[in-house]
Amino acid sequence: MTTTCRLQLICFIGLFSCSTADTSTKSESTRVDTTQQFQTETVASIADTVKRFSVDDYPVTDDMLDDKTSNNSSYPKQSGGIHSFDKAWFTNDTFQETAVFEMYTDKHRLVTFHFYNDDIPDALIHRMELHVNGELASFEQKKKNFKGFMNLATKIDSKYFTTYKGFKLGDSKNKALKVYGKPDSVSTKDGVEKLYWDFFGDVALYDNTFHPAGKPLAKNSFGHQITMFFRNNKLIGLIFHNDIP
Repeated sequence: MTTTCRLQLICFIGLFSCSTADTSTKSESTRVDTTQQFQTETVASIADTVKRFSVDDYPVTDDMLDDKTSNNSSYPKQSGGIHSFDKAWFTNDTFQETAVFEMYTDKHRLVTFHFYNDDIPDALIHRMELHVNGELASFEQKKKNFKGFMNLATKIDSKYFTTYKGFKLGDSKNKALKVYGKPDSVSTKDGVEKLYWDFFGDVALYDNTFHPAGKPLAKNSFGHQITMFFRNNKLIGLIFHNDIP
C-alpha cells in the first residue's frame, strides 16, 4: 500500500470515530433530558392527585390593615419599654377578644394571632415577636407589657373575629379535628391543650418523598401552619402562619 493510500485510510478512520463519538454524546444528552422531563411530569402528576384546601383567614380587609398612624408601614406601638413593629392590633369590646396581624411586604399576612383578652395562652405570647432596645423581648418582658398593646388596639366590629371557615373563640376541639384532621403534634401545659398542624403549599416545590401521604396541600400557598389552644375542649386562641418564598 502506498504512503498516500495509508494517509487516506487513517483520515477515514479518524472521521468515522469522531462521528461515532458525536452521535453517542447526542444520544446521552437526549437520554438525560428525557429523564429530567419524566421526573418533572411525575412530580406534576403527584401534585394533581393530592387534595387541596383554601387557607383560612379573617375578613379584615387590606384597607383596614393600612398603617394610618405613621408615614411608614412599621405599625409602631409601645407598651412600657416593649415595642411592637409590623403588627396591626384589633380588639372588640363585646366579646373581649383581640386579633393581631403580623404583616410582610405587599400586605402578606405572615402571622395572625387571635385570643381572649382575659385568657391568653403563654405559648401564644411566647410565639409573638416583640422588641426591647432593638433586641427580641423575653417572655417575661412580653407578658408584663402585653395588655398595654391591647389597650392601643383599634376597635372593630365583632363580625371580623370569625374566620372564613367559621372558626371563632369558644368552638369545640372536635370542630377543628373535623376540618383539619389529625394534628401533627399535641401538647398540654397548665390546663391548655395545644394542637398544631403543618401543611405543604401547592406553590412550593415538593415530591412524594417528603409529602405526607393523605395530607392535603394548602392552595395558592408556600406552606401553612395552624396552632390552636383549647381549655376544657374550647378554643381560647389560635395562630395562623403563612410561609413566604
